[in-house]
Amino acid sequence: MTPLDKLFASIPNLPSMPKVVQEMIASLEDEDADIGGLVKQLRQDQSLSARVLRLANSSYYGSSHKVGAIDDAVTVIGLNALRTIVIASGVTGAFTKVPGVDLQAFWRHSMVTAGVARQLGKMAGLSGEFAYTAGLMHRLGVLLIDIAFPEKGRQIAADCKDLSIAELAAIEQVHLQTDHTEVGAELARRWHFPAVIQSALRWYADPLHDVASPHASVVHIAAQIAFGLEHEDPADTIIADLSPAVLERVVLDTDRLAEVIDNSRELLASANQMLA
Repeated sequence: MTPLDKLFASIPNLPSMPKVVQEMIASLEDEDADIGGLVKQLRQDQSLSARVLRLANSSYYGSSHKVGAIDDAVTVIGLNALRTIVIASGVTGAFTKVPGVDLQAFWRHSMVTAGVARQLGKMAGLSGEFAYTAGLMHRLGVLLIDIAFPEKGRQIAADCKDLSIAELAAIEQVHLQTDHTEVGAELARRWHFPAVIQSALRWYADPLHDVASPHASVVHIAAQIAFGLEHEDPADTIIADLSPAVLERVVLDTDRLAEVIDNSRELLASANQMLA
């Protein structure tokens, strides 16, 4: 049994997705998917619908109109954006309690990363919704490590305070012979997310690897920007800490990056409001 298999075997009740979320995920790679039919299914899940409407109405998602019902959401934000919100609601709802983990801080960082990743993805000519989903999920492997091996998870967290993403993955490898990028990618595979999202999760900590996709670079940059925003760093400080090689890989202009960073400061406040 590989270390990755051992970790998943240590989680007897792996978080799962509601059926409609599973079908929304499957529709990401199906241009002919009947999203309207999936929306009808969504209406039948009251709990999920409530989470979707809360996100659709939040300043975090940039909605300028009141969304009173799922059908309104289709009109106001469009089917593709609604699909992304449904998937986001399913992902965040799958982890409601992880002992020893501040989930509010965890999801705040993930949501800011996702919002920044959407903007960067569009700038790079990539799918903004794929970038958003990968950004939201980029640290799910950390949660699974904490669920499977709580004591090791706490030790790793203590050892990795203020370290880089790559350093975190390296220390996880020392303790577990696997890391949160491998774990997150495997979870995305088991949840049947598209290969591009699986790859982004696997390589975002090592975006210059030969097989890393542009989405991995976008998530890597977005995660670093999110950390900078959380520390209230100015845009020029955040940009100075970014790898020029990673920026070049997705052809991101630093002048436009400063604008994205400043525009994204509202994401932090709105994510806090949503999670309160």
